[in-house]
Amino acid sequence: MSSTDEDSKGRALILTAVGLLLSIVGVGLFVTLRDNSARLGALEDTGRAFLKALAAGKGEDVCAGMTRIAQSELASNQAKDNCPQAVAALVGPLDDTERDRLASSYRSRFFARDGSFGHVGVRDNPLGITELILSERDGKWLVAEIR
Repeated sequence: MSSTDEDSKGRALILTAVGLLLSIVGVGLFVTLRDNSARLGALEDTGRAFLKALAAGKGEDVCAGMTRIAQSELASNQAKDNCPQAVAALVGPLDDTERDRLASSYRSRFFARDGSFGHVGVRDNPLGITELILSERDGKWLVAEIR
């Protein structure tokens, strides 16, 4: 065999290995992006649903979408015995226009660098909420903090 044939076979082997490596990296990247996109979509859906339920004064729905600690904090902040009562006290004074603004105040969503908490940015609204911090529990996002 000539040196040229050996060089061609060596290049072909290297190109095949590089192609295979790039394919593996591409598939891995695709799967990661798809999973992150799905998680962000779920985070957004949860944030939007929470704001709509809050604006509608649906205390049971709002509280079901919160961690127990967040429910307790909301009840305590509103000086109420439980979370649904706190929701009623919080949104009771709002008129229809203010409720509409609150229901549609979703702005953005993102993960913290470590990915353990999701953040939902909130536009200007009558309650002054600027952000919802969500925690993922058993594949479900729950509001852990209202800022």
